[in-house]
Amino acid sequence: MSYLYYVLPAVITFLIALYAFFKDAAAVKTSVLNWTFVIVTGLLWPITLPFIIWKRLSSLFFKPGNIELQFRRSHSI
Repeated sequence: MSYLYYVLPAVITFLIALYAFFKDAAAVKTSVLNWTFVIVTGLLWPITLPFIIWKRLSSLFFKPGNIELQFRRSHSI
């Protein structure tokens, strides 16, 4: 039963990475390096999952494009 604490989040992280991989039109689907990255992302879920969640939440609450445009407008060369 205790293996579920590692396996379940690893599978969830792998599925998130796999979904993002297939959604990316520019990614080469036959590349061994790309598939290795997706697998390692799932295996190293204690590191990658918090970053995935943080990136998703920051994109929902903060609009990076708007901040950058405001910065460029106020600091002209």
